[in-house]
Amino acid sequence: MNTLPLSCRISHVEKLSDQISAIELHSESAPFVGLAPGAHLDVLLKDNLMRQYSIFSYSADHKACRIAVKREDQGRGGSLQMHKLCEDDVVTLSQPRNNFALQAGLPHYTLIAGGIGVTPIYSMAQQLKQSGSNVTVFYLVQSSADAAFASLLNALDLGDNLHIHSTHESGRIDLTSTIAALPSETVIYTCGPESMMQAIEKAAEAANIAVHLERFSALPIDTDQDNNSFQVEISSTGAVYTIEQGDSIIDVLLEEGIELDYSCLEGVCGACITDVIEGTVEHRDSILSDKEQVSNKMMCVCVSRASSAKLVLDL
Repeated sequence: MNTLPLSCRISHVEKLSDQISAIELHSESAPFVGLAPGAHLDVLLKDNLMRQYSIFSYSADHKACRIAVKREDQGRGGSLQMHKLCEDDVVTLSQPRNNFALQAGLPHYTLIAGGIGVTPIYSMAQQLKQSGSNVTVFYLVQSSADAAFASLLNALDLGDNLHIHSTHESGRIDLTSTIAALPSETVIYTCGPESMMQAIEKAAEAANIAVHLERFSALPIDTDQDNNSFQVEISSTGAVYTIEQGDSIIDVLLEEGIELDYSCLEGVCGACITDVIEGTVEHRDSILSDKEQVSNKMMCVCVSRASSAKLVLDL
């Protein structure tokens, strides 16, 4: 978890749909730092479960924020714990972190949300509406009953620039033609199921439109390379550690007492991104862009490894 965790009280719980609840978190001490559209935070639950949730709104004094949690009955237990929380319960959170920041000053924005991926998209739509930016929003759901954020989005008064699409009622949306019809100067921000985001990336590439996305789960690691052992040098001390085949960089460094931020341990949240001074990285994360990976200037030390004999990290 990020340093300086916050103790927060649950000040309100609101059921948005049969499966989705909004939870308002109020800091008992310092205000939240880094609240902005696209930001998320870590919640520490029982049995050392840690889960990440996007923030969809926050108070003017930055002492309270709201997240939305979908109950996943077949999940790993985190959402079920979250849905058991009640008002006045106290939970431990990280400060917000933002790997999905909204770029200011663009001529046009297209926001595409799938299911619970609407949480960061709603916060972006709200800010863009307030700033008078040109924005089009697509909210894709399986059925109208799943559109937990429909009333919130409708309240933004986006008019014809808001499209709520139900697959059960209108059929599957044709993302290729939808994206081809967008303004040429637009930039897409999207969050939702992996299949949806991959289809959006493919269609946007064909239309020569830039895409920014946020994933909630890691992509499968597609590599033919073995987990060969390699060395990691800490630039500040010169200490060198060997990462064996069955070890991860973060496990070895934490065991050696080196302080590192971390959260998901799956290469999704970005908490453990570390600058690389020397060496070549075999990237296995699901968060760094292709450009960032090719630059070889940073890596997620929780899942990525070295394809060179040694890495020198800026620690």
